[in-house]
Amino acid sequence: MTKETCDILINNALVMNPDFTFSRDTSIAIRDKRILKIGKDLQQFYQAEETLDGRNRLAMPGLIDGHTHLSQQLLRGMISDEYPIIYQRFNLPLESKLTREEVALSVKLGCLEMIRSGTTSFADAGSTHMDAFVESVEESGLRATVTRSTSDTGEFLPAEMVDTTQEGLRESEEFFRTYHNRGDGRIRAWFQYRSMASATDELIVGLTEMAREYDTGVHTHISEYSESVLYAQRTHQMREIEYLDRLGVMGKNLLAAHCLLISENDIRILAESGTKVVHCPRSNLGKAVSKTPSLLSHGVSVGLGTDGTAHSGLSIFREMTAFRHSQIVTNGVPFLDFSVMNSRMLMELATMGSARALMQDQDIGSLEEGKLADLILVDLSAPHITPTHNLLNTLTESVGTGDISDVMINGKLVMRNREILTLDEERLLQEAEGPLNRLNAANGWPDHALAACR
Repeated sequence: MTKETCDILINNALVMNPDFTFSRDTSIAIRDKRILKIGKDLQQFYQAEETLDGRNRLAMPGLIDGHTHLSQQLLRGMISDEYPIIYQRFNLPLESKLTREEVALSVKLGCLEMIRSGTTSFADAGSTHMDAFVESVEESGLRATVTRSTSDTGEFLPAEMVDTTQEGLRESEEFFRTYHNRGDGRIRAWFQYRSMASATDELIVGLTEMAREYDTGVHTHISEYSESVLYAQRTHQMREIEYLDRLGVMGKNLLAAHCLLISENDIRILAESGTKVVHCPRSNLGKAVSKTPSLLSHGVSVGLGTDGTAHSGLSIFREMTAFRHSQIVTNGVPFLDFSVMNSRMLMELATMGSARALMQDQDIGSLEEGKLADLILVDLSAPHITPTHNLLNTLTESVGTGDISDVMINGKLVMRNREILTLDEERLLQEAEGPLNRLNAANGWPDHALAACR
């Protein structure tokens, strides 16, 4: 019998099915970026250029970070004990002072962290020096939905981050034309207004219309802080989501990060418009607890994100753990509803929920024949994982960065046996602390603590 050829064959793994059950001793054949076949004993039928031993490994879809800020990787450890409002005092000032080289370093460090955490795709809210940003993501091998951070008003914004309306529209369109579908199709360009409070109606509507014209998405922050909700009520006599709906910009191609401080009418608008919501649990818990059960019961699509390392790190596994317990305490315990956020829901949010937010659920988010080969292998041979009565529960409670052994994106290995293949991890970590004191001095912040100890 003549064997069919494939690029990679993963043999005898435990495989997570789309319904979050598991199949033992199962193989996965991959060819031309996609999953060709999932089944038993595929080595009898396929000749592979490369094989992976799946014994004691779980093959599962790569996790998807639905909202992050890779340009803020150099803020790690800075803001946890600070009083509000963090983004005005730290996040935006840092971004405004970054050089092109520092953006590249920040993004590559973020990509390292995501790969090691089992994240294969992400949506980023954009920053400055986006040419360096995209080039760094392209080098990493990750799949990404990237935006140019665009604002044309707002007293709280650094001057370097404010465009005129026409500049914002023109440069956003140029960004899309230049970077959409880079990296063998892994990188998709979207449009973005940073928030309603930092964008005029003309900019918000103009960017939304361009996104619809180009059949792509819009990424923004909505109802994350009480200040943004109060701004909308003071300025327009209605809530943020109500006003954006009035402008006609809510819709299936809108990724709305956070959506914490929302009313029942806001939830109705989100559901009827098809807007995709992404919660960032560990970052969000400093501001509010999301109304996720109500959103889901109304049919709103919800995904998970990290909001960047400045807040909490880039591990979606850790986000799932925090999310479960915060939801049980606030939306479960008071009503004796202890299944309010179970493991199946959590894994759905971290995979298909975020895939829908990125408008790529037909291609990523689950292991299915014909879908893109974005997957991770989890080493199950550790005492905090094995034995277990329920592997799905253990995944959402116990698995961490050190348990990810292999990462594949677009049918190519970017980490094999815990060795990252696309980036020079040792060199990047050596360079990592270099910019911190320059950035601190530029913003009037104290030298970082480790440097002071030397």
